[in-house]
Amino acid sequence: MRITVDRGSVAMGDDARPHDETFDVPPETPLAEVVAGLLARHFLASIAGGMATWILESDRPLGVVAQQWDGPRFLVDASRPIASFAAEGGGVSLMFRYWKQHDPDHVYGELAAGRRPAR
Repeated sequence: MRITVDRGSVAMGDDARPHDETFDVPPETPLAEVVAGLLARHFLASIAGGMATWILESDRPLGVVAQQWDGPRFLVDASRPIASFAAEGGGVSLMFRYWKQHDPDHVYGELAAGRRPAR
């Protein structure tokens, strides 16, 4: 299964190189495992002060990742195979949107309630 992943930039200097990557994983790989692999290899930028918040999206918000949390909090069943998040073309596109240093608990709560948190 082809996965395309991208992230928002955190500062002007962060835009020196593109952030998008494409890689393959077995289609039965759980979403949680794909995300854990990205986090383990530091795909997301670290922010001085240690309080960055990211919203993980595909065709909808899938979860929140916060630099100060031990792990992501998902809005979907993250044990589902990555193939279940595929678009009609067959691939999966994941985007980590940088939500600055907003309170990740608040961001997660807003998304869980079906609202888009304010920036």
